Amino acid sequence: MVPVFGSWRPVEPKLLRRVHDRLARTGGCDAVRYEPSRRDANEVVADVDPVAFLEREYSAAEARLRVEFELRGERPHYWVQWWEPDTGRGFGWHADDTEPEYGPVHVQVEYPDGTTDRRAAEHVEDEHPYRTFERRLTSIPEALSRLGWE
Repeated sequence: MVPVFGSWRPVEPKLLRRVHDRLARTGGCDAVRYEPSRRDANEVVADVDPVAFLEREYSAAEARLRVEFELRGERPHYWVQWWEPDTGRGFGWHADDTEPEYGPVHVQVEYPDGTTDRRAAEHVEDEHPYRTFERRLTSIPEALSRLGWE
């Protein structure tokens, strides 16, 4: 990031604005906000009512959705993370350099006992970052069903 007059300039303000607006219009997403602040945003976070979001019964009373992008460098990085604070479990798609053995994108599942499972995930090389976000957002219900956390 590039400092501007002592503060950090948002990396991808237009993209984050689109993500914020999309989540603000999504049923079950409340308190959609920029982190750490609107002016210095580097991610969008939403508090989620899982029953309203999934449109079905669900075992967790609340969840949090976190979306972050880093588009500088050789290839785009992103994180789309579902987290359930009361159950201590979560999952997300991570396109970063932390787990190269799983390819450019991996799914990371975190369990209440502290264990983490990782596996390769679908990657579309030339997909626009917002399209990637949309694809991941709309696949959350199916991913949760596969995890069997209902």
